Amino acid sequence: MRICAKMRCDAEPVVTVSLGYAEREVVIVGLLTERDRNLLDLCREHVDRMTPPVGWTVRDERTQVPALT
Repeated sequence: MRICAKMRCDAEPVVTVSLGYAEREVVIVGLLTERDRNLLDLCREHVDRMTPPVGWTVRDERTQVPALT
């Protein structure tokens, strides 16, 4: 079982986050099938609370599930 990359968090991850230092960009995608040691897998709480470094942008590429009406 994979767990959140944040220290002392045992929650299951829901997204994968990459940090583009050259672009000063944080990219959030749906959880990758396989763990990549160069990326961060974060749980819902930690991705929702995440704040990028000053001057960085966040690109959220998660697919949105349409609401049922």
